[in-house]
Amino acid sequence: MAINNFQQTIWSKLIQTQLDTLTSLKDHSDYSFDGDIKMAEKVKILGVVRPSISTYIPGTPLSREAGADSSQFLEIDQFRYFDFEVDDVEAVQSVPGLIENLSLEASKGLVEEADEYIATIVVAEVTAGNIAKATSADVSGLTSTTGPALLEGAFQALYDNNCKVSDNFFLEVTPEMYTKIRSFIVSLDTNNSELIKKGFVGHYNNALVSIENKLGTWHDGTRNTKLGMLRTSKAIAFAGQLEKVEAYRPQDAFSDAIKGLYVFGAKVVRPEQIYVLPLY
Repeated sequence: MAINNFQQTIWSKLIQTQLDTLTSLKDHSDYSFDGDIKMAEKVKILGVVRPSISTYIPGTPLSREAGADSSQFLEIDQFRYFDFEVDDVEAVQSVPGLIENLSLEASKGLVEEADEYIATIVVAEVTAGNIAKATSADVSGLTSTTGPALLEGAFQALYDNNCKVSDNFFLEVTPEMYTKIRSFIVSLDTNNSELIKKGFVGHYNNALVSIENKLGTWHDGTRNTKLGMLRTSKAIAFAGQLEKVEAYRPQDAFSDAIKGLYVFGAKVVRPEQIYVLPLY
């Protein structure tokens, strides 16, 4: 078969495209720094400190201050890989597209790894007290009355933190919570087919709603709970790239093989733009 896999750019482009279209937690994050990463490096995220606003009194000297900036680092310290082979005999006896489908599954696996990492850092920030959360959100008890009240409280918390109505909001919930809130969220119609393709099931207020199976598990001191989230697209920074994709013929087998290395990093850069919903 000699899979034509030695046209490595083809396989790299195929898998990268699949990574970009398989949406989930990582795709609701800030990709502004994606082009700045290299393997085993970190990205310096720069910001500025808002200057003080003073009252001007005619005839009095101005009070001048030095402009100040701020910075934080996005560590690119996560490395995941895949390495699979297809025996020549199996390839001949299989329907066409075997390797393409295997590469698709590899891409799905990489997306899940990235999502699980994002969920992990959110749990860490909640544990540290850096992210606000609902005091009680018993998903089993949500009703057409308590559900909207819970979500409106989440929006209010973010608006109080100066998030703008024009920001891009995402509401990420467990399958169970979705069944509870489905009656009062607005379904996406055929005019939003592109959003449906990206995994969104509806919208509430000005947030796109998605069902997530990789939300983090947090222990509140008594029991474990999944953490649903309402957040803006700027709350979490994510940067990742398919560092290497190689197609090769193993010397000790009659098979074709493909291996790939995915490097990424994520950081909660604006914790005030996330509100978590403990879903018991």
